[in-house]
Amino acid sequence: MIWPLFRYILMAAVRDRLVLSVIAIIAVVTSLSYFFGASVVTEQDDFARTFGAFGFRLFGVAALSLFVVTFVRRSFESRDVDYLLSRPIGRTAFVLTHAAAFSTIAFLLSLILGGIGIYSWGGISHGGIALWWASIALEFMIVANVAMFFSFIIASPTASMLAVFAFYLLSRLMGEILGILQAETQTGLMKMLSKIMEFISIVIPRLDMAGRTEWILYGMPAEFPYAWVLGQAAAVLCLVIVATVIDMRRRQF
Repeated sequence: MIWPLFRYILMAAVRDRLVLSVIAIIAVVTSLSYFFGASVVTEQDDFARTFGAFGFRLFGVAALSLFVVTFVRRSFESRDVDYLLSRPIGRTAFVLTHAAAFSTIAFLLSLILGGIGIYSWGGISHGGIALWWASIALEFMIVANVAMFFSFIIASPTASMLAVFAFYLLSRLMGEILGILQAETQTGLMKMLSKIMEFISIVIPRLDMAGRTEWILYGMPAEFPYAWVLGQAAAVLCLVIVATVIDMRRRQF
């Protein structure tokens, strides 16, 4: 039952025209990047690549989040979840299959975005491109599983999407927030806020350290905490999936 469910979720992405929509977005972003790049006096190619990389990342996250949230909420509202749970599949396996399917879709989406992006940038290839590509894939998988978690526990699709975007925005700004708090004199309220944000940063992934456009332009960074980033990403994925499993096992149908 696990494989049919996994395949069903993948087919839902095809049926909902997710891939075609992403390709259309890529075409629009690529056209805009070269249009705006042509208006720049110097470094036109660098500007086009920077704008394109940002657009691919932003719209990729939005498309993936919308698909996951709408698919899960539609499954609950149409009673597909009730039917599937009546089959020989446990609730834990049900959640893990969804997580695996959404992670696979996120990975394939990053391959499409990265591959077309590199082709549109003239086929450039170096270590920085590989690092950018890998970090985008990891970011998409985190966002997909976070979207799954919120759509399982929040009944409203709108509220689920807002929660996902709030999580993503906080993850992107976490580095700047911690930097501001460390630069300020920590007395009274600021000291308390600093402690709170340091605690939150333990469970919020540092997505500001992923998909950096300077990697595309200038290659691999001299120093990068690979082990720390991978470890935190794995911890966040495990935490989100376990929380979804716990909520699913406690739910009454």
